[in-house]
Amino acid sequence: MDEKRGNRREAGTGGRRVMKTTTEYDWNALDRRAEEERAARRKTNVKSSGADELRQKVRYQKQQKQQRLKIKRRRTVFAVAAAAVIVAALLLLTPVFNIRSVSVEGNRLVSAEQFQEKLKPLVGENLFRTGGGRIRRTLKEIPYIESVEVQKKLFPPSVRVSVTEYSPAAVIRVEGKDLVVNSELRVLSEEGTEYSVPMVTGIDVSSYKTGDILKIDDAEKTSIVTTALSTLEAVEIIDRVVEINTGDIANITMNYDNRLTIVCGTQLDLEHKLRLLRETVNALDENARGTIDLSEPGRAIHDPE
Repeated sequence: MDEKRGNRREAGTGGRRVMKTTTEYDWNALDRRAEEERAARRKTNVKSSGADELRQKVRYQKQQKQQRLKIKRRRTVFAVAAAAVIVAALLLLTPVFNIRSVSVEGNRLVSAEQFQEKLKPLVGENLFRTGGGRIRRTLKEIPYIESVEVQKKLFPPSVRVSVTEYSPAAVIRVEGKDLVVNSELRVLSEEGTEYSVPMVTGIDVSSYKTGDILKIDDAEKTSIVTTALSTLEAVEIIDRVVEINTGDIANITMNYDNRLTIVCGTQLDLEHKLRLLRETVNALDENARGTIDLSEPGRAIHDPE
């Protein structure tokens, strides 16, 4: 080996000159590096394993907490339900909450005695077991009652009832009975009335039932009567009309205050005719007599006697 060329030496290569290099390795250094890499991997694995254990621990604790919360909620729900049952039992069974009085307001036509007969059985019953629907159904058995509102008072246990009544609008004689009806022809009574309402004549009733709508054979006459009654109520002169005669639907007539004959003609524009009637009688002397002809829509002709 040439000292000037160090560790390089020539080798025969078929006439060519090639330089060949030989490297010496430090095997101890390689071993140390491999050991360091293995140690680093072990350390990384330990860290990874520790992180996994920590996550598992946190997950377990979270599950345990959720389980405890579920158990706590179940116990709370059970306790509330049990308390509700106990309270309900006390409210429904204890005599402390028995109804002591029942009062009624809003009645004008139905007597206090009639209400007392219907409501007296409520006194002494448990306030919470007595439903408003039952009270409404009981009072609606009275034909004059249109609607019922029920209010309960806890101290002292009592019930207050507010009623709205149907207003009598006419009397219709059927088979010797004077049926009291409202403007819808709902039968309110079979015993006549002392109220100032007109007698309706000239109609044939096929059937009736107290509390229900009267059934009339002629649908056109039904329309005439209901229109006349509702309009007379609206213009507030129904108490001055003595009779409404629908015997001839082409010539409807009325008796006003036993001193004026009202000729309405046909049903055409009947509502406006009756509104004009109010204006006409208000303009006349209070003792005026004769005939008021409304047969021509939009005109009222007073013919004195």
